[in-house]
Amino acid sequence: MAIKHAILGFLLQGPAHGYRIKRIFAPFASKGGLNDGQVYPLLTQLERGKLVEKETVRQRKSPNKNLYHITGLGTQEFLHWLTGPEDETDHLKYDFFAQYNFLIKCNFFEHLTRKQRIEKLNRQIAAAQEKIAEYERIRDEMRKRKVDCHKVRILEFGLKTQSLKIEWASAWLEAELRRGRPNNHKKARIDSPGTQASEERACVQRTALSTRRRQISRKTPATEE
Repeated sequence: MAIKHAILGFLLQGPAHGYRIKRIFAPFASKGGLNDGQVYPLLTQLERGKLVEKETVRQRKSPNKNLYHITGLGTQEFLHWLTGPEDETDHLKYDFFAQYNFLIKCNFFEHLTRKQRIEKLNRQIAAAQEKIAEYERIRDEMRKRKVDCHKVRILEFGLKTQSLKIEWASAWLEAELRRGRPNNHKKARIDSPGTQASEERACVQRTALSTRRRQISRKTPATEE
């Protein structure tokens, strides 16, 4: 993510202090988040480049705050980045692999038992379902607040990504279930018969039912701003 230009774009909407900038961008940064050691040196760099200006706001009962404003030069730099091709193409050949860490483990699934694979796939489905619920809640709030429709569409991308994860993991889950059915006697004996197979079938059925209910609930169209 082009954090520098994203900060400039954020300041184009109005001045802000470093803490608020960090809080806004933390969910979009790397796993470790966006910390003070990244935000303030970057703001200092932007200030030295005359892309932003710092205003010290004095407070009686609290420490002074630094409020950052974008400059005319900063606006030019931001618009040059926004209208140009920079940061629009993923340079990694398998960018999806780098963005979804679970795939790294999937590469070594042959070392797991079928039961372990099923458990992991079920966890992925459950996690994606939780994200969908959260994204839908945020999207509905954005629409109520009449947030710019382009920002809502970004969230729609996240929703479709999580739906695709559920579809993909559910198909793999069904394949694992078929491998454990009675006609595959050798595999059934290795993984343990009877109770384990019944538990796995019940687990998959619950996951499929939950996914189906969510799909039905999303069929009612929402009004786009």
